[in-house]
This record gives sequence, structure tokens and C-alpha cells, in this order.
Amino acid sequence: METVDIASAGKRSDLRGHIKSPQMFHSKRCRMTKKDEERSLKKHGETSSTKKSTGLNDLPAELISEILCRLPIESILRCLGVCRTWKSMIQNPLFINLQARKTHDQPSRVILKPIYGGVTDTNRHSVFLLDTEELKSRQIDDKSKRLSGLQMMSSCNGLLCIGSDKVLGPVYISNPITGEFVLLPSQEKARRLLTHHVGLGFDSSNGNYIVVRVYTDTKKNQVNKFDAIMLGENSWRNLKVPDIIAECTIYGSVFWNGALLWKIKKEEGHECMLAFDVCSQKFEVIRFPAIADVPNDFEIVELDGCLSLVQVCDTQMKLWRVKGDKIEGLTVCYEEMYCTNVKWNSSLYCEIIRGHIDEGYLLQVSAQRGPGGAWMRSLTHFFPKMEQFLPLNILVPICFKTVAFRPTLISPMQLHFVPRSHRR
Repeated sequence: METVDIASAGKRSDLRGHIKSPQMFHSKRCRMTKKDEERSLKKHGETSSTKKSTGLNDLPAELISEILCRLPIESILRCLGVCRTWKSMIQNPLFINLQARKTHDQPSRVILKPIYGGVTDTNRHSVFLLDTEELKSRQIDDKSKRLSGLQMMSSCNGLLCIGSDKVLGPVYISNPITGEFVLLPSQEKARRLLTHHVGLGFDSSNGNYIVVRVYTDTKKNQVNKFDAIMLGENSWRNLKVPDIIAECTIYGSVFWNGALLWKIKKEEGHECMLAFDVCSQKFEVIRFPAIADVPNDFEIVELDGCLSLVQVCDTQMKLWRVKGDKIEGLTVCYEEMYCTNVKWNSSLYCEIIRGHIDEGYLLQVSAQRGPGGAWMRSLTHFFPKMEQFLPLNILVPICFKTVAFRPTLISPMQLHFVPRSHRR
């Protein structure tokens, strides 16, 4: 309806003249032809094409790509079925690499694999991708059935490194989201080992992925050996390590800031870290200053992009922060101590899986059913400021191995079988 400034209306009759009945307005609008409408739009600087509503597909492809790459991986997989244009976009290596980079700006997810008493006929060949915010669990079946009986050992950019903790092979690099995997070349006939652990790292300077394994052979005086292979290479090579490492006890591996890191222990009270720079492919021993007072039973954990040392003992949880950008200049300083009000011991202990978005931590709690009994594991949030635990109400196996995980669409097959110069 047309509006009128009453103050400017000189007479009452003038005001009545501006008011039209709804019937008159409706009948006049209905008599407007398509040509009249085009003429009216042109008068106001518009055309019939500009009048059409704008949909998501009308946006620039670069903008659509930026929107899609920020979605959870489950939503991205559903978008593959929207249309051919989106499917082609999502399968493009440029989008895959962009999405992989964006995952580092988001909280990591958790993936778990049933072990020991947690293995059943229905999950023997499966892993579970958890959404701890939405309290959802997605069971991902391994159709090849080759990963049964092996352990998840490390993760990098959505790729899992899977192998045995007692023999050198087989070692697989798998993307559970796409279902693709590659079997790394065998070095020699499988033999029993005291320990065997495999770490996976990424060299951002050239886009290469490197696999490093450390193992202790019972037939060679329990000396630690390190081997490495790039995805795309056809043989492992031996790595030369500092002499101090030869007879140390080595625990796990964490990939952080361009380096693989292990906790090493030569004797009681002499713990430190070993770092392997994936770019220079050199080792560095990182010793802790006495003032930091780092205990001998710490664990190395990446929390929200920061490297931390964690000790859970008695009723306390202590954290030390590792600071520095280069491996050669890292320092360690004491950061925080929390009271958990739980007395932890050898039959009831916890490990930090990742930091929680609400200033808390996601814990994996392991409990033994009596002396010599079976182990059970569960996941729970711990909020230090409130000294409160909040169990994660997600259906999971009773015993499992967890790994912090950032889902991507990166193809291990393309990384391993396609020469880098031919990758798009």
C-alpha cells in the first residue's frame, strides 16, 4: 500500500484520494502483461534474469569448495551424491588437500579399534569413528579383512598406520573413510620381536609421507633399530641414531610440528625425548632441564596443536608444556596440576586422548576386573576446574585401542603408486 505523509496532506479529501481499494489494486496487477512487467523491471534497472532467486550452485566454485571443506566428513560424503558437479569438486585433489588443511583448525576426532576381549564376530574387522560432541559412533567395516589382529599405531592427516607389535610385517597405511589401503614392502621374513612400533609423519615442504619404525630384536642383544620408508618407495632403509638410543627403552610415537617424537628411557630417572625431523631426516635428543622436574612415568600427548607431557599418579594429573618451533630449541616447563579425586594405580589408570573444547580433556580409562582379570576400557570427559567426570554415553566395545584422528579423503594408493611428478 502507498504511504502518505499526513503532515503534507492539505485536506482530508487529498488523503482519501491516495487510498485505493484492495480490489482495484489486485485487478490492475492481474491485468499486467509479461511485456509490462519487463518494461517495469527495466525502468528500475532490473531484468527478469536478475529477479531469479540465487541458489548455492550459483555461487563461485571456489566459495562452494570453501564451504564444503569445513563440513564434518560424514556431511562431505553425503554431498558426493548431491550432483555430478559437487562429486567432481570433492574428488578433486585440490579440494582433498584443502579439506585436510582445514581439519587442523577443528578439534580432532577419535577412532578406536577393538582389542582383546572387545573383539566380537560383528566388529572383528571394524574400526569405530566417534563424534564425541554429538555422541555418535560410526562403525566402519574393513572389507578386505586384512587388518584383523593388527594394531592402530599412529595417525597423520587422516591416514592410519597399522601393524603388529611383535613382528616387522605386515605394515599397512589405510584411510578408513575411503576404504583404501596400501601394504608397505616387506623387509625380510617376519620374525618375533620384543617390541615393534611404527610412526607416520608428513613433510610439508614436499608433500611426502614417511613411515619410521623402531624395533628391538631378541637375537641382537636387544639393540634398538630404526628403519624408514617414504610412501612410493619400494624398500626400507636403516637410519643411524645417536649412540645413547641403542639400548634405551622406547615408547610409542607422536607426530608434531614436522617431527616424530618418542619417549626414551635409559635408566631410572634419566628420561628424555627423541625427535626425528621428517624434513632433514635427522635425530635430536631432547633432554629436560632439572628445574622442570619431569617425572619418569610421563606420556607424550598432542593437545589442541600443542605438545604436552602428562603424568597421572595417585589422585593428581600434572601437565608440562613443550615450547619452541624448532626441534633443536625445544624447552619444557611445568604448567598445571589437577586433582581428580580418583586414586589411580596399576589396575585403574587413565590416558589423555585429546583436549576438550570446554576446557576439559577426553580420557581413556582402563580398569582390570580383579587380579589377573580381563581389562575393560571406557571414555569419559574430565573437567579440571569443576573436578568432575562426565562419562561418554556412546556404545563402544568393552576393550579397545584409541587414536586421535582427523578424517580426510587423502588416498594412500595415489601417494604410494602414482609418481609425485604425475600427481595432480
